[in-house]
Amino acid sequence: MIRTLIIDDEIRAREVLIKLLSMYCPMIEVVGQAEDVKSGTEAILKHRPDLVLLDIRMPDGTGFELLGRLPKINFRVVFITAFEEYALKAFKYNAIDYLLKPIDPEELTRAMSKIYNTIEHEDYTRRLRQMMDSFGNPVDSKAGRRLILKTAEGIHLVEANEIIAIEADQNYSRFFLTGGQKILVSKTIKEFDHHLKDMNFFRTHHSYLINPRHIRRYNREDLMLVMSDGLQIPVSFRKKGEVLHLLESL
Repeated sequence: MIRTLIIDDEIRAREVLIKLLSMYCPMIEVVGQAEDVKSGTEAILKHRPDLVLLDIRMPDGTGFELLGRLPKINFRVVFITAFEEYALKAFKYNAIDYLLKPIDPEELTRAMSKIYNTIEHEDYTRRLRQMMDSFGNPVDSKAGRRLILKTAEGIHLVEANEIIAIEADQNYSRFFLTGGQKILVSKTIKEFDHHLKDMNFFRTHHSYLINPRHIRRYNREDLMLVMSDGLQIPVSFRKKGEVLHLLESL
């Protein structure tokens, strides 16, 4: 039996995965569950699993960040991800296992059978570290991480520290970058807020997400931040206390 730990912030996703494993993968024994980076790290150290089914995006960080906290990765990992195809190249290149959400029973069975037949760690751990480096490990370099922005014209690879601010435009997000470049992406600002929290980006207003490294001035009277490119970002009344705290911590 393969002692398996499931780490995913959505309880329904964990329940579905456990049910699928019990139906299609009798070689899998689920020994525990966790919902975020903190509880996941604790669960790994407690249960010492053979396999971890690991979500990439969680409320307090990423699956990559969780792995970066561990002194040694002496278990197999299968990532559970909603990344689009172009972002999966790093997994394929480094021969790292992944499953796309929603989980397909056939793909799950294939992945678990592969794990069962090749439950070795040494070379796999090296590949895993290489893949984390190719994504930009958030533990090692938060400021240098890249975002992949898909537009109608093409795909843009943008360094996080090049982003000055993001503005919501209905179901779109407009990126303001250093050098005056603007990129319009067909995703909501909420999705980027979730992704950029661990890089200290801050939501000043329901329509704006900013990179604090680019703040140059705060006008208290009109509740307005002035950014490095001169862009003026409004601060909502309920956020003004948090903005002052943010500025004091810079």
